[in-house]
Amino acid sequence: MNGKLYLIGCGPGDADLLTLKALKSIEKLDIALIDHLLTQEIIDLIPSSAKIIFVGKEKGKHSFPQEQINTMISEYALQGYTVGRLKCGDPYIFGRGTEEAIYASSHGIETEVIPGISSAFSGPLSAGIAPTARGVSTGVSVVSAHLSGDRVNLTWIPMLGVEDHTTIVLMGVSRTRQIVKEALEKGIGAALPVAIISNATTAIQSTIITTLGELVTAAKEAPKPAILVFGNVVNLAEILPKYRYEPKEVCYDITCEG
Repeated sequence: MNGKLYLIGCGPGDADLLTLKALKSIEKLDIALIDHLLTQEIIDLIPSSAKIIFVGKEKGKHSFPQEQINTMISEYALQGYTVGRLKCGDPYIFGRGTEEAIYASSHGIETEVIPGISSAFSGPLSAGIAPTARGVSTGVSVVSAHLSGDRVNLTWIPMLGVEDHTTIVLMGVSRTRQIVKEALEKGIGAALPVAIISNATTAIQSTIITTLGELVTAAKEAPKPAILVFGNVVNLAEILPKYRYEPKEVCYDITCEG
């Protein structure tokens, strides 16, 4: 009999932010294909009996091409194993979860997708920034500055000029010089507030508050991975509470009483 594929959204990093469904799915795995940025505390939740395979993609350094990851998923599942593709954030938010789900389903593999909390929203929250707030921002856009083939995406830049709007940029810290140049050429004011939020919801999370005009310099000091938040909501970081990471000394087994 064929096995099953779980595409599991593991959230931004803090294991406390896993959903119960994600945790239950992880506990069923025979094979775990894990992302580069998956935190150790989440990796530690994978059953000791499961085989863990690192298939993460660092910038400019891919351990496995996507086609090979797809092949591994199908080969293990068709042998009857329960396979988990553990992905940071949400499987369908600027990941390759869609491609993997289509591939698995087209090969007759039962597939279940488990939502996860995206860094696009947990990141601002961790820094005390509300992406939408009455009187400040009536809408939010989430974009990626990175395209396949190491190309830059700047088509979203005009949104920075929309009043009462928040733009959250993933995979954009290494593109800040191009972002700033394009934005200033499009007439976006240099005083536009920007936040750089690194390692959101983890023990080493950090935030840099700056402006569009100073973004290139500020980004040089920002650890990665990080997201960019553009808009007046960034000023809320002065008054809203920040996310508090708590060191883990608990049992994550849902049957555990400790």
